[in-house]
Amino acid sequence: MTTVARVAIGLWAVLALVVFSVTFDWQTRKAGLLFASHQVQRHAAGLPVATITEGFRPMVRSAALRSSAWLGLSLITGVIATVAASRASKQ
Repeated sequence: MTTVARVAIGLWAVLALVVFSVTFDWQTRKAGLLFASHQVQRHAAGLPVATITEGFRPMVRSAALRSSAWLGLSLITGVIATVAASRASKQ
C-alpha cells in the first residue's frame, strides 16, 4: 500500500471519529431534553422522578451504540474505497 493510501485511510479514520463525536453529541443532547421533559411531566403528575441512572444512562448507552455504528460504517466505507482506488491506480 502506498503512502498516499495510508494517509487517506488515516484521514478517513479522523472523519469517522468526527462523525462519531457529532452524532453522539446530537443524540445525547436530544436524550437530555427528553429526560428533562419526562422529569417535569412526572413531577407535575405527582409521581416520583427517575434517577439519572434509571432514566438518562440507558439513553446515553443507546446513543453511543448508534454513534459507534456510524463510526464503523464511515471507517469501513473509507477503507474499502481507498483500497479499491489504490488497486485501480496500480493497474
